[in-house]
Amino acid sequence: MSTPSTNPAGPWPRCPEAAAYFHELFADFANQNPLIAQLAQRFADEAGVDILALVDHWILPPSDGLIEKWEALGLVKTTLPEGDEVWEHPGARLPRLRIKAKRTTPCLALGVENISEFAAKNDLAIEACHGDDDSGYQCAHLTLPHGELMPIVRIGYQGFAPQTRPDGLEAVRTDFANRPRTDDEAVSIAAAQELFEKHVKTLGLGRATEEFFAAERAYYLARNTAARWQYARQEAIGIGWANHDHHTYRCSRAAFPALIRLFVAMGFLCRERFYAGAEAGWGAQVLEHTESRVVIFADVDIAPEELDLDFASVELAPRTTLGTIGLWCALHGSSIAKAGMHHIECEFLCQRVKDDAIAAGFGVMAPFTDLPMLWQAFTVGEPWQVPSERLAPLVAAGQLTSEQAEKFATVGALGSHLEILQRWEGFKGFNKTAVSNIIRDTDARLAP
Repeated sequence: MSTPSTNPAGPWPRCPEAAAYFHELFADFANQNPLIAQLAQRFADEAGVDILALVDHWILPPSDGLIEKWEALGLVKTTLPEGDEVWEHPGARLPRLRIKAKRTTPCLALGVENISEFAAKNDLAIEACHGDDDSGYQCAHLTLPHGELMPIVRIGYQGFAPQTRPDGLEAVRTDFANRPRTDDEAVSIAAAQELFEKHVKTLGLGRATEEFFAAERAYYLARNTAARWQYARQEAIGIGWANHDHHTYRCSRAAFPALIRLFVAMGFLCRERFYAGAEAGWGAQVLEHTESRVVIFADVDIAPEELDLDFASVELAPRTTLGTIGLWCALHGSSIAKAGMHHIECEFLCQRVKDDAIAAGFGVMAPFTDLPMLWQAFTVGEPWQVPSERLAPLVAAGQLTSEQAEKFATVGALGSHLEILQRWEGFKGFNKTAVSNIIRDTDARLAP
């Protein structure tokens, strides 16, 4: 049986100098290439998306002192299996860097979900494309006055060699889209693991993980109106979910260790754990994948005496009371089962998306993080109907009052949200105190 692994990096630093370098690199590139400036403006105006969040990597011509500059900013060199050398910051959410001797101008590699759609939606005349559609890596080329734009698709692969489309992909997608989601969390987890183990044999860890979570996003999307509104805006500029930051799962105490074992079996590393103190009643495990871009925030109820417990790897004792997460799972089912994700979060220009969402008729809660390196806010929760067969046992156990049950039966209970987030300074972590506040503020019992 797999056991959680620990990511040795962390705590996550603020990297203002490294982030400023990438901002300046993009600003200079956009100043010399009006098309890039126009794309950045369009993404901001029409979807509230910061184009910088889509930059996968840069390819630069060699110059004196360049590598020394990168190393001074904290970037380190890695040699990939294909032999490519790449520089990246081990503790920050920043693009990677490459050098090519034959280049005389910069090349901007922009990550999207589908190159043809990206080109069509932005009236771009692509000159060449390498790699298959739906492959692990595909890159296209567009010559600019002072450089090159290279839209890329990267799916569960960290290298730069164009790939071929895997066989049987449609069957994989059908399986993941239709995986069993029952009221029994253990059954749902076991079924998900069985399907994953079936398809990882042919796709590999990175690609199988990306396909699994693409299906998870589609399931979530069908259950959240605000997310569908924002996703339509991102589809209109041709990027799909290319700006996703993390996926949030809620789980019962009984099933939580099994859920974490599932994610570890998929190739995730356990990053930081959160526990905000005896009064908070919640814990979370952050997981990051070794080959794909997927990050998970997994929530669970935690008792005060479990402050120092590695709650991702040990069984959690039954409790008679329900915290915010336990109640949500009792009302709706857990995220791995019928409920789907509690929220997905993407990187945005936060004020733009907040204002646009409000103008479109979607409420936005007060930000629960407003820091120099991180801003986070939820859209107002989407209410979901609660089956009566879920409510009666909760009342009988004293976990809900009759009045609360009547309200949930009549108007529903808070279900899912869309999270609006913006990062600065390359910061890839989260704010423990702020997360504690929003966990409390999204408790279904407190909703008006």
